Amino acid sequence: MKHLKIGAYLLVFLVAIGVIGTFAFLRSSMESVKPLVSNMGEKIQTFNSKPSQIYSADGKLLYEVNPIYRESISLNDVPEKVQLAFLAAEDKRFREHKGVDPMGLGRAVFKFARAGEAQGGGSTITMQLAKMLFSASEKSMQRKIQDISIALEMEKEYTKDFILETYLNQAYYGEQAYGIAAGSEVYFNKKPSELSLAEAAMLARCVRLPSTQNPIKNYQKADQNKIVVLNTMLDEKWISQAEYEEAKAERPKIVKGKGLGNGRLYRAPYFTAMVLQDLKRRGIDISGGGYVVSTTIDTTLQAEAEEAVQQQIRWNRGRGVNAGAFLAMDSEGRILADVGGSDYKRNQYSRTSQSQMQPGSSFKSFVYAEALKEGVIGEYDSISNEKLQLPGKTAKAPYVPRNSHGGWGGSYSLRSAFAESMNVPAVRTFVSVGVKRGTELIQEDFGFTTKLEPYAPLALGATAVRMTEMAEAYSVFMLDGRRVEPYRIKEVQGPDGSVVFTNTPAYVTTRLGSEVCAAMDRLLVAAVQEGTGYKAKSMPEARGKTGTTNGGKSVWFCGYAKGIVGISWAGNEYFDKRRNRWLLREMPESFGGDVCAPMWATAMKAVTAKYGSDVKPDFLPRESEETNAERRARERREAGENQDKNQEEVVPIRDDEGNTEPGTEPVTRNSGDPQENPPTQNNGEPPVTNDTTEKPPVERPKPDKKPPKKPDTREEDVDVEVCADSGQLAGTYCPETVVRKFAKGKRPRGRCRVHKAPSEGGG
Repeated sequence: MKHLKIGAYLLVFLVAIGVIGTFAFLRSSMESVKPLVSNMGEKIQTFNSKPSQIYSADGKLLYEVNPIYRESISLNDVPEKVQLAFLAAEDKRFREHKGVDPMGLGRAVFKFARAGEAQGGGSTITMQLAKMLFSASEKSMQRKIQDISIALEMEKEYTKDFILETYLNQAYYGEQAYGIAAGSEVYFNKKPSELSLAEAAMLARCVRLPSTQNPIKNYQKADQNKIVVLNTMLDEKWISQAEYEEAKAERPKIVKGKGLGNGRLYRAPYFTAMVLQDLKRRGIDISGGGYVVSTTIDTTLQAEAEEAVQQQIRWNRGRGVNAGAFLAMDSEGRILADVGGSDYKRNQYSRTSQSQMQPGSSFKSFVYAEALKEGVIGEYDSISNEKLQLPGKTAKAPYVPRNSHGGWGGSYSLRSAFAESMNVPAVRTFVSVGVKRGTELIQEDFGFTTKLEPYAPLALGATAVRMTEMAEAYSVFMLDGRRVEPYRIKEVQGPDGSVVFTNTPAYVTTRLGSEVCAAMDRLLVAAVQEGTGYKAKSMPEARGKTGTTNGGKSVWFCGYAKGIVGISWAGNEYFDKRRNRWLLREMPESFGGDVCAPMWATAMKAVTAKYGSDVKPDFLPRESEETNAERRARERREAGENQDKNQEEVVPIRDDEGNTEPGTEPVTRNSGDPQENPPTQNNGEPPVTNDTTEKPPVERPKPDKKPPKKPDTREEDVDVEVCADSGQLAGTYCPETVVRKFAKGKRPRGRCRVHKAPSEGGG
């Protein structure tokens, strides 16, 4: 008995020594943490560092990223029921204790005595805030005592409301969201003031295990945690039974894919994603906060362009169109609008900047420009439409270009061939330049970074390129032979306010010059006014060219007006899980002139109304003026030297008697070409055949089978106005006439019979 009393006294003594020692250590700890607590405002400010932000040209916030996603709000903006949900989840006696909850702390001490190490629990909201701001993350009794010391000191210095407000703004809720405002937005796309009771209960419990039990990572567990919080609120009589039942039954709707990484994306997602890539390529890391990035896009015009794309998708779903894109660039290269796709959540791959698609007949502009420059053709020349047979991929499969809306035979003026997007004259012209040389010239003059394939179908746009490349290429015609590189970022300011990067227009002078660009400008006007691009006529001063690949996998309209280049595209895209990539289906009933020309016109009206300008003099028609390129072409023809030394041989198809085969049977647009084309770069898609001719606004009769004879330029020649297509005397309904010289007695006597009045079935 005596020994038991001694043991009891010894135990009491040891406990007393432990308590005295603990209080002595706690007192010492509290003295050491006083400076920390008094400077708590500065500590909070270090956590709320300035975000990096990306702005549009019109001052709208496109994107921002914090080192951590944190946003502070006042406690007055948090409804009482939401506050009570957090107290129920973490510290139901918060309003009663002085920073430490004796009951909770007793449970923590018991766990420590049993396990030999700190197991968590027992922490009040004040202690948790102390840990967030000042303590390390290790689990130890020393750390717990420091949390207690700071909590007790906080309760002396600050009010309960200030402590709760700071806690709500500093707590981590998962998915890179720090603070109740960020958590509400990330999970529910709401402000804290808009949260339902069920949403508040679900969000409040996220703080326990934010990385694994948040409603995005584990909705089932998050819903169970919601019920735990509601049970506590009901037990504490903070909510009624009816409120409890309603909130318990509610299944909060979670918003997924709200941001990009740790940042928040507000508008123009495709454009902004490419800005981030541009910054990364330049070695500028804005994730540390404090950067301000100024960009070129105008959000008002962006919204107009997005609606123009969506409108055409709605109107053409019956034709298979489910995706579209549009890009607008001014004469300095600034991208003013960039619709990289129709649904960013569905497909984040930018059609304007990342995807490569075959441009179809919109590529013919570059072929004819080089031919004019080389003197192979003149602006007012005619081009033979006789059938061509060229070497194909194999000897057994020759390449035979076809026109979709008519047969072979006769000749067409350059203006008509271009406006009506005929294939055979385009390929013939490309071959006359020399396929290898022509490819090299186009690559150099028009700035394509994609490697162009040197083979005849390139004339019809058989190599896949990016929309940004097409924008730069078409700027050559708009800028009198110069091209400008598209760009998105105007300026980047560092955290200290210094300018770390700035952009200026990057011009390249090509060999084409004003003469060729003036001629091409007139051809591009003709394509809109009287050719396949007629649905773009609603845009004043429109110049442009349609493009449609075989089967309509990609349809385009590329052009410019009033100092703005615009590129529009549409397709039917789907995700191939086996190949793990986006591909395009055929759209046999879709054409660039029907889908993309009106899309282009609608979007361009908004852009030019705000940013349109005169960037070059008006190119007036010069029907009586012979350009240098035309003079060189005439001289070469007269000297019989118009065959380029690198030109591939053109082999006409002949019958058994050696006569040129008429080939006048009609060929429909959707009939497949039998030839095999060389492989192309097409973003993993199967090669698209060469039939890129656009559907003309009206069907025209076939011209005479034989091209008009070359004019005889003797002294006694006479000038006669003839139809540019038929070579016969010009009639009232001929769309284009030219004045040619004829020897006396050799002038044509018959009136043109190709172009008739509409009532006669002509057009």
